[in-house]
Amino acid sequence: MFRPKIAHIDLTKRAVSYDYIPSEIVSMFLGARGVNSYLLYTNTDKGTNPFGPENPLIIGNGLLTGLSGPTTSRATISAKSPESGLLGDANIGGHFGAGMKRTGIDYLMIKGMADAPVYLEVTDNKVVIKDAGHLWGKDSHETREALEKEYGKDAQMLCIGQAGENLVRFAAVMHGKKGAAARTGMGAVMGSKKLKAVVVKGTLKIDAHDPAGFKEYTKNINERMKKEFLIEALSKYGTSHLYDVINNNIEMGRTYNGLSSRFAENIDISPETLRTKYYDGRRACFSCTVACRHKYLIKDGPNKGLSGEGPEYSVIGNLGPLCGIKEMESVLLINDLLNRYGLDACSTGNMIAWSIELYKNGIITKSDTGGIELDWGRADIVMELVRQIGERKGFGNILADGAKECVKRFGKESARYISWIKNMPQSCPVDLGMAVSTRGADHLRSRCPWEAFELKAEQLEEIYGGTVDPNPHGYKGKGRVVWWWEAYLGLFDAMGMCKLILFHCLPGVWNFDVYAELIRLGTGIELTADEVFDAGERITTIERMFLVREGITRKDDTLPERYFNPLIMNEGLDEYTKNLKIDREKFNEALDEYYNLHGWDRGTGMPKEETLERLGLGSLIGVKI
Repeated sequence: MFRPKIAHIDLTKRAVSYDYIPSEIVSMFLGARGVNSYLLYTNTDKGTNPFGPENPLIIGNGLLTGLSGPTTSRATISAKSPESGLLGDANIGGHFGAGMKRTGIDYLMIKGMADAPVYLEVTDNKVVIKDAGHLWGKDSHETREALEKEYGKDAQMLCIGQAGENLVRFAAVMHGKKGAAARTGMGAVMGSKKLKAVVVKGTLKIDAHDPAGFKEYTKNINERMKKEFLIEALSKYGTSHLYDVINNNIEMGRTYNGLSSRFAENIDISPETLRTKYYDGRRACFSCTVACRHKYLIKDGPNKGLSGEGPEYSVIGNLGPLCGIKEMESVLLINDLLNRYGLDACSTGNMIAWSIELYKNGIITKSDTGGIELDWGRADIVMELVRQIGERKGFGNILADGAKECVKRFGKESARYISWIKNMPQSCPVDLGMAVSTRGADHLRSRCPWEAFELKAEQLEEIYGGTVDPNPHGYKGKGRVVWWWEAYLGLFDAMGMCKLILFHCLPGVWNFDVYAELIRLGTGIELTADEVFDAGERITTIERMFLVREGITRKDDTLPERYFNPLIMNEGLDEYTKNLKIDREKFNEALDEYYNLHGWDRGTGMPKEETLERLGLGSLIGVKI
């Protein structure tokens, strides 16, 4: 019987107790994001205050995290989001999850509020609440270095920078030099609880249910992955190569706050520039053979000596072209600030780009910006705004409240200029998947990378079980694609595996049979491929139930109005790209298809009662929608 251990931490009372996740829940939701979403739903109510003591902060390991499986490093951090006011979670790799696994504790459920700054010390089967007064006010690098002096460099930790302390609503939880559980403001939830860090240092031995079988199966998967041409690109360039794929291969880039898809001219920002001018080695997360965590070093000029990890393609896109910036070195400088303060690159870049467009359209003025003249391509201004956001000073103090609150302040007209869904600024334009994403405008819930691989229609039909248009900009079958990928990716989150690796593999390396076999060998839990798929669908559905409870309906599963019109700035684009837009009628037809496959009501977007019963959610949670 597989029952992960959970520590319940009450920061108000400074008390800790322990329990186990029931095996039934594990079989239904597996782990990490799945179990977290179950715990979040059952431990909150409609209207729970994201900054209130009743909002639980849940840190959960994947089902296979800490075993020496393929990319089995990841953990999920969940709470009600202070940025969107809805479902919040963020995922992190590196070595924290494996480190927590070695303590014998897989889940931390943190409630209440400390009366002074604290951190958690997690050792073998034990959690201790410790004073963090000496850490409060430090950035994430300084915090990590201070704790490493006390616990050694083999200790693993999560922490917040000043952005989390200052309750910036899109503050990230940081791990290492650049690892970030970034989206939905989990760092701000930590800050609201005066929780500065979580340190894990365990000595327990972790074994798979079938050690020899798990090792051999993992070896076979890793050997298949090595043959994937995009895995080679990921190793060589890190995720920066995705910037080229998104901008040049499938015309899905965003420049000047989405006014255009790319610059008319060639620019300094490219994976080759990063590789040839700034490359300083690479690192791997726990149990990963790909090692896509690239390190950079500025080797000459006024910024000589600045080093770090990354930047990931989300940083490059959202703090580079989205803000009109064309120089890679500027992106490296901004990346360093984001990591130190602990800020989500996607929301930070969107908030700054949005404010630039508002300024240029006269919706906000110097009286709003504190005298700063906002303009495209000004890295100095972007860096100043990042500092102001992290420290909650000047105009940055306004932006730090996030898009939802800023629209209230700037007026309804301002909402026309921001790309957001369910109160969350977007990360990457994948349209239908982004519209229905359970954590707002985010691509990591259902992104389908195979659209860039030019698969044939018959291949897609075999994979998805229905007709799918192979054109990335087509509509036929895209509701089916999003539904399928939600389960596919939800399972990777729940098992504690890396979606970046999944994105870089063609069909054949991974499938639901592979998932089932990894689960069996790793934990002894026997599930069929169909039952594994159901677990993925169950995760999405319980998250949808959370949204429905907060008042989300079909009207919220839509796109920014800008997407239904051609690009405004189209210099240098071909005629096809100039005229790209979303057809509203076809979009709604795809949404109908998506609802039908999920068993959700097409009029409201609510899961039907028979769907809840089919997935075991009606009787388990006692919810009748």
